Amino acid sequence: MTGRVRVLGVELDPLGIDQAVERIIEASREPGCRYVVKPYVEFSQYPSPEILNGAWLSLPDGVCWQWAAHYQRSSGSLWQLGKTLSHIILRPERIRTQLPEKIAGANFTWPLLEAAARHGRSVFLVGSPAHGDIAETARTLRNAHPELAIAGTFPGKDDSGVFSPGLEQQLAGELADKRPDIVLLGLGHPLQEEVMHRMRDRLDHGVLIGEGGTFDYQIFGGQQRRAPRFMQRAGIEWLWRLALEPRRLRRQLAIPRFIIRVHRDLHRSKNILLWK
Repeated sequence: MTGRVRVLGVELDPLGIDQAVERIIEASREPGCRYVVKPYVEFSQYPSPEILNGAWLSLPDGVCWQWAAHYQRSSGSLWQLGKTLSHIILRPERIRTQLPEKIAGANFTWPLLEAAARHGRSVFLVGSPAHGDIAETARTLRNAHPELAIAGTFPGKDDSGVFSPGLEQQLAGELADKRPDIVLLGLGHPLQEEVMHRMRDRLDHGVLIGEGGTFDYQIFGGQQRRAPRFMQRAGIEWLWRLALEPRRLRRQLAIPRFIIRVHRDLHRSKNILLWK
């Protein structure tokens, strides 16, 4: 796909939620199998760039991507670094120049399911939500959208607590048999991206979408509460989750590491241009 924005080697499609939903609904009945990724900033847990950049759609999950895409077009000075970081909270519209919208799981998946119900697209759910099971996710969605066609569910781990090759083989068989239009995989990163990459060549129908921990939220039948809307709009939902789950601190440290890496990469590229 052309027109992608590239940040630290990761390609991202500059789409809003409505645009992404429309494309997925249209493609879900077309021949062939496609997959959609929503990259996080934790590079240490990523699959290879070929898996991410080989996705049919790559959607920015989080405000950090918006900031990075905007910042890397600046002079790269410390003044610009501080200024653009302050815009995340004070003037968020300023950092939407390259990537117009962050497409976090819960904010994106709910309108996608609404569109699937309106257009008669079938949905298949894969995963094992924290403190629950995928059957509860299906029940919650059926209650909220009685017209939504849920083609089936599949657990995200076996009795030993892993998503084994045997389980993946079984999932491929079910998807080939039931041929759902949209498959939501809540297997966590990077497993779900690796599974989707392999599944693409084994299936001839449907759009596979990585959901991470989307099914953990209350709106999907889980126990995780969403941050207040003002925190979501300000791009600091991560702070809310950290307050509820202090053990996430180690994971959240990926954010400052990401900022430093983007800053260094910008300086490196500018130095190369100067030498040329």
